[in-house]
Amino acid sequence: MEQEQPRKASGAPGDPAKKTPPAAEAWTALSHLITGIVLFGAIGWGVDALFDIRGFTAAGLLVGAAASMYLIYVRYVKS
Repeated sequence: MEQEQPRKASGAPGDPAKKTPPAAEAWTALSHLITGIVLFGAIGWGVDALFDIRGFTAAGLLVGAAASMYLIYVRYVKS
């Protein structure tokens, strides 16, 4: 007698197709990260140049990275 193999329903918890996000979402998340770092870094650089103070560029880069990671978390992980 032949044994029947159990069937997996489409979208079942063990289905690897459901766990892999589309490549477009990965590129979008990467672009959010790069854009946040560049934007806040540029704002920090502008404040540095305008007021002749040092340190705002580094702070802007760090704030931009943190804000971008938070946006990615809220948009892709939490939802």
